[in-house]
Amino acid sequence: MLRKMRKTTGAQASSLAMSVASTRKRAHFIFKLKAIATLFRAIALIASGDACAPVHCVTAVTKNDQRRFFIFLLFVIMFSACRSSEQATQSEVLPTNEESFQVSTPNINLAKPLEISNKPEDVALAQKIDETIEKSEFANARWGVFVVSLQDGRVLAARDAQKLFTPASVQKLLTSVVALDKLGADFRWQTKVFALNKIENGVLDGDLILYGQGAPDLSDEGIENLANQLKAKGLQKIKGNIIGDESFFTGDNFGDGWAWNELQWYYGAEASALSINRNEVNLNLQNGKPTASTILMQVSGEVKPNQNSEIESIGVKREFGENRVYVWGEGKNLDVRVAMQNPALWAAKIFKEALQKKGIAVEGDAKAADWKTENKLDVATSTELVTVESQTLAEIVRKMNKDSVNLYAELILRTLGKKFGAEAPDENPKAQKTRGDDLAGTSVIKKWLTENGVTFQETEAIRDGSGLSRLNFVTPETIGRALIAAAQMKAAETFKNSLPIAGTDGTLRGRLGNVRGKILAKTGSITYINSLAGYAKNERETFAFVILCNNETRKADSSILIDELATSLANH
Repeated sequence: MLRKMRKTTGAQASSLAMSVASTRKRAHFIFKLKAIATLFRAIALIASGDACAPVHCVTAVTKNDQRRFFIFLLFVIMFSACRSSEQATQSEVLPTNEESFQVSTPNINLAKPLEISNKPEDVALAQKIDETIEKSEFANARWGVFVVSLQDGRVLAARDAQKLFTPASVQKLLTSVVALDKLGADFRWQTKVFALNKIENGVLDGDLILYGQGAPDLSDEGIENLANQLKAKGLQKIKGNIIGDESFFTGDNFGDGWAWNELQWYYGAEASALSINRNEVNLNLQNGKPTASTILMQVSGEVKPNQNSEIESIGVKREFGENRVYVWGEGKNLDVRVAMQNPALWAAKIFKEALQKKGIAVEGDAKAADWKTENKLDVATSTELVTVESQTLAEIVRKMNKDSVNLYAELILRTLGKKFGAEAPDENPKAQKTRGDDLAGTSVIKKWLTENGVTFQETEAIRDGSGLSRLNFVTPETIGRALIAAAQMKAAETFKNSLPIAGTDGTLRGRLGNVRGKILAKTGSITYINSLAGYAKNERETFAFVILCNNETRKADSSILIDELATSLANH
């Protein structure tokens, strides 16, 4: 909770971060033109004898020699200036070393209320943020801001900091913090292959089960690895089916509160325990015909050439619950990603093909099983043949936060629910008996936040791990306190390194270039919502900050104003 010491709260705005890099390039280009123009004017003046030259420096040469010397000298000076300008531009776009941004462990007792600062400079900063928001074109939106110093725990800004907001992908911060602390940065998922019978004389009499346990990064390469291991074991023939089994997780594969029309896109891919290739397929055009990166996605339709217009308008529709896509419209360029329905079956088909390429005969078909089907795997009565491991949780969290990968967050959530759900009972005893690993995971997150001083309120709600849900409602202060807790935990450095760097990488690659390397933050964006939360540093201290914008229906992008507010912290 906040202990109020003054009424007005907010944050100061600084220069806009939008298009800073391109503005600098234009400025350097203009500088070069001016330098060249100056050079030619100087040459003309010297050639005509009108330019003042320090003849005392070259006393043993003729007047013509002097002119030639100073023409050469001016050219060298101007060329050096232009070259220095170009080098400066190049140096500005080099990636910032993550190690240069140090988030020292804060000595803040989260069990005590955080006090709002009454320092004049902090009060001015808070008032400026309020003024900047109220005078902007986004004033009618709902804004939540929370800024706290990691140096002494004083709160610099708290605009509606204890009111509920939908955080969008900033939700991933909470998922990351809890997962790193409870699972550990070195945690790895395993994907295993089981059989009901043993391999005898190169023959497996029965089904071969590809058993997923939630690995976020399983790909064709991992499937190839499994096939190679089976080949090395002497497997030559399978008298049965190849079953992709996703029964490890119970509950829904989609997040609670996801919009149905977002499920066709890659960011709405279902969180299967047996996920493969991020459960997404690329769509492109070839001579007006739509094509998919796998034949398992059926594609139809036609895109006609533009008719006397430069505007391209192409529609994409994947049938709900089906791997069929229809494409139509006018244009010549298409590069989109759609979600693959039933990824466990897709993985089984990829596995079957990989086995056959290794010369292993498969008599049966590729099939899928989940926690509701009768033919799901019983690990206790099955034989484990081979396994592959995922990357570490640290690497997965890094990719998740840098590029805002929803699937990774949802699989992490279900992993938390699977492993620790029994420790976090549901508030509703009836729901406790029937809930899946997805909702159990949200209970684990809420329990951790409460136990670690984040003061998660009863009115707040967490319904998924990625932030795509419209049913997530948290306060800016809760997220800000979680950032403090993250900086105090064992995996603090891993968490910090997972965040996008301003103007450098991830979803901040093209943003906040004017404060490059001074802000590490997770972005968030779904329809009518934009958000940003993380750490910002100035010359004296580091802040944890949260900026949430809800109910913004204007065509303009409110992230412009969010970046302006964030910039003010780095310049405070």
